[in-house]
Amino acid sequence: MTRAAGTARRRQLVTAAGLGTVLTVVMGAVLVMGFRLATNMRAGIGALQAASTLQTYPEEISRQLSTLRDRLEVRAYAGQALADLQGTVSRFDQKLNQLAGSHAADSPQLGRALLLWHQYAPVLDPVVSFTGQPYVDSDTAGSSLSREGRAHYAAVKRAQLFASDSAGPLQAQLAALSATLQRSSSDAAAQLRTLLLAGVLAALSLAGAAGYFQLTRSKHERAALEAQEQTRDILKTVREGLFLLDSDHRIGTVWSDALTRMFSRQDFAGLSFERLLKDLVPPATLTTATKYIKLLWGDRAHENLMKSINPLGQLEVKIDNGHGGRETRYLQFDFHRVMGQDGVKHVLCVVGDITSSVLLAHELQESQENASAQVDMMLGLLHVDPLQLVSFLDTADSSLKLVNTILKEPARTDAEFRKKLGGLFRELHGIKGEAQALNLKSIAGRVHTLEDMVSECKKKPELSGNDFLPMVLKLDELLAHLRSVREMAARLTALKDTAPGAAAMAAAAGAAAASGADAPERSQPRVVEDLSPTLLAMAERLAADNSKRFRLTLGGLADVPPSYAATVKDCIIQMLRNAAVHGIEPPEARRANTKQDIGLVSVHFRKNGDGYELVFEDDGAGIAAETLKAAAVRKQLISEQEAAEMDTRAAMALIFRPGFSTCEDVSMDAGRGVGMDIVARSVYALGGKIGVTTHPGRFTRFKIVLPAAQAASSAVA
Repeated sequence: MTRAAGTARRRQLVTAAGLGTVLTVVMGAVLVMGFRLATNMRAGIGALQAASTLQTYPEEISRQLSTLRDRLEVRAYAGQALADLQGTVSRFDQKLNQLAGSHAADSPQLGRALLLWHQYAPVLDPVVSFTGQPYVDSDTAGSSLSREGRAHYAAVKRAQLFASDSAGPLQAQLAALSATLQRSSSDAAAQLRTLLLAGVLAALSLAGAAGYFQLTRSKHERAALEAQEQTRDILKTVREGLFLLDSDHRIGTVWSDALTRMFSRQDFAGLSFERLLKDLVPPATLTTATKYIKLLWGDRAHENLMKSINPLGQLEVKIDNGHGGRETRYLQFDFHRVMGQDGVKHVLCVVGDITSSVLLAHELQESQENASAQVDMMLGLLHVDPLQLVSFLDTADSSLKLVNTILKEPARTDAEFRKKLGGLFRELHGIKGEAQALNLKSIAGRVHTLEDMVSECKKKPELSGNDFLPMVLKLDELLAHLRSVREMAARLTALKDTAPGAAAMAAAAGAAAASGADAPERSQPRVVEDLSPTLLAMAERLAADNSKRFRLTLGGLADVPPSYAATVKDCIIQMLRNAAVHGIEPPEARRANTKQDIGLVSVHFRKNGDGYELVFEDDGAGIAAETLKAAAVRKQLISEQEAAEMDTRAAMALIFRPGFSTCEDVSMDAGRGVGMDIVARSVYALGGKIGVTTHPGRFTRFKIVLPAAQAASSAVA
């Protein structure tokens, strides 16, 4: 039924178009012919006016010749009379020649008038061309005609006699010409009236026919309008975004209202599918989607197979929320080919907003992951020394309170905001390093996420207090997680205390504590000494994570003074991570440089005079000054000119500059440019010094010199 209605509508459109064409042709012909007739009438009227004007000229010439003769006979001034005659003859000749080149050129009356004038003109020429002096003056006779004057007078008399004979016939021919032109103009006017009347009648006839067809198609138009209204209602109501793509992959002129809400825009008409997604998805996804759309237009493409490989089944996009920000939505694109007689005519795109479903699935997955993480965390806590765990939680709690204080510090300028970011980086990096040393992955991962947020803020050209609000929320989550870890550790400790043999172990621990009560200076250094297994485990994890092989040797950690315990621990952890990421080479590279597959990393702490000395060394790739300068230029810490003027010593000092790292990508172990900055700040805070010795391709050695513990306390104070 719809197809039949469409066929009838097309037939009526063709008929209407035909009537319109006929009407246009008829009116065009009337206008063209009317224009030609009007043009001829105008030329005829102009010729008629010229002929009527010329009728008076022969008589005027005869009168002016008589006046000129009279002036010559009485020896009066004849210059003005001659000038008038010259002007009249010139105008008559000019207008007669113009008439000869006009609409009346083919008239026989004009031909005879021209013949008479050509006979008349030679007689007039001696008169109008006279330039001499007609009179001579003498004392005896007075004024008399000169010889030139007598000749001129004779020419005037001849011309007057000829004019008397020729003026009548010339006027008669000009009068006949005017009558002929008058009849021609009247005929042309009659033809124009007839033509206009015929055009009006034709236009009325065609208009009547058009009105008849318009009335006959009104029923179909009403049906079409009702169908369009229903279509609009459907497009307003449907929850999916609907639109058609043409062969150029451009959106048509009709789409559903849901599409406007999904994409927060209204300018879809003529918009290419690639441009629709360009600002919403990554370039790789955009390329894949464009290729898929092209495949849909292939004649051999199987629709069910194409649906199975649809890359836009679940597409994550970033949409402008209308408040200057962007929100994440998940859209599902489905494509259906619309076939025509010549193949694929359009591609119907159906877009569904599946954000709620995807977020629910994410929540379910996150719940499962949290449950799994709780189990993993519990199993991980079983392998952590309780004293070290409690010490870490206390330290982390204090550090996070400091982080919270930094976040609450008032700031107004961009420099003050960036100073806050530096403080956050240092505190968070220290917590993450110690969490990794104890293999507390859940805590390290959350701190790493918080570091990512700080890093994103550093990239912004201008900071404000609103940029720190997400960090506050993430910090609350981290504090809550630490509380859950502390509670789980307490429950595990309680379970151990109720286990068989726990009483005997507690008694042995009490005896050991009692025996050590007389040696308080040796009680706290054991915390550092007990760090050795943790460092060894951390070294194994770092080697596995970075596809490296190395052996860690530790010495003298039992001699670390209690006031240096935390600083020494943080320095060792950071330098161990640096050695694993930057220093030790992969086994293949070590073999290529005639080294053992397994690298060596050594840490030694010893007393040196009045102070202490911590030496960290690895036999890895060493540090190249040029590499450091290139990385600093790339990160815009120094200019190219500063790099060119920098010596090796200054280049080595770049290691300790905030934000410096030779890593291009950020990982759990490197890339922030914060670690060695923390080491240097901690050492300098104790009044110590740090030095670097390296040989590219051979080794790197960090030497930290600390003053006596009492001097360090004074320096801190």
